[in-house]
Amino acid sequence: MVLTGIENNEIVLRPLGSDLGGRAYLNIDELQRQRVALLFPFPEAYYNAVEQMEQGNALAALPQIQKEAVPLLDYFPLSVLPGNLMPTVLSYLDALRGAQRWKDAVDVAIRIPLAIAPEATVTYVGDMALELHHSGEIAALDLLHAHIVQTRGMTDNQLALAMEIADQWRERQEYLRAYQLYQKIQVVESSQQTLARLWVAYCSFYLGHEIVPQIFLDVLPEMDVTTYGYSLRELIKARLRYREEAYDMAIRSAAEGKTYSNALDPWYPELLYMVGLLYQQRGMDAAANAAYREVSILFPASPWTTKSLEALENLTSELSTL
Repeated sequence: MVLTGIENNEIVLRPLGSDLGGRAYLNIDELQRQRVALLFPFPEAYYNAVEQMEQGNALAALPQIQKEAVPLLDYFPLSVLPGNLMPTVLSYLDALRGAQRWKDAVDVAIRIPLAIAPEATVTYVGDMALELHHSGEIAALDLLHAHIVQTRGMTDNQLALAMEIADQWRERQEYLRAYQLYQKIQVVESSQQTLARLWVAYCSFYLGHEIVPQIFLDVLPEMDVTTYGYSLRELIKARLRYREEAYDMAIRSAAEGKTYSNALDPWYPELLYMVGLLYQQRGMDAAANAAYREVSILFPASPWTTKSLEALENLTSELSTL
């Protein structure tokens, strides 16, 4: 049988040989229920090209991989079925990325229906977005990022993977991209919702929003000290109160957050730095010194260590002039 197309959620097939008009129709939902795998046959030249690409010669491998993969781009609705459709398309994307043909790569990637593709595809396009950022391909990145943000109907697992992408943008201080992804995640009831709302508030603060951070803090569900993210909430509250020059409230929130946080929390270095900053603001120089040093000792690679060392240097200079 030869695949001729997709109509009304059905695979359309015809017999091999001359086309005499006969067609067979297979419902995709039924195939999915029966866990049917869809395997496209490829010539040996394709597998040789993939091996060539994996050995670092993507440019030479690209024509053969492209020849086999491009016809599959019209059958993305079938990516809901297990098989080799999506792996073949991803090998094409690998070749395009290896050849640094970024526009062509993005043109393919934004056609992928992420909500029905294998879950790992979300991670793949996220990694590709980070690669575009590293390469300075901002126009292409904007298209791919928008595709991720605008994809609806993601599963809980896919939202968790999207959360990891957002985390990476936040760690790079790309707060707008992180904000957009967290915003997408927080509107869906899932295991990620509360933490995503906290990160929306956090990124919103760094984007300079006046009202949005507090709005998202206000709509959080009840949190106790054992809830993951409780200390992040206190960090955000401390940041907001510090911005408002409400220093007593800020130091209470920062101290509360530190009490119920630990070194494994990704926001812990900033929380320690914030504690030091508030101690210094209150003239508690010894306590500030200890907080800054703790950041630099525990997290030598953190950007908050750089800020802590700068604060320590300024603090030492101030003390030496007394």
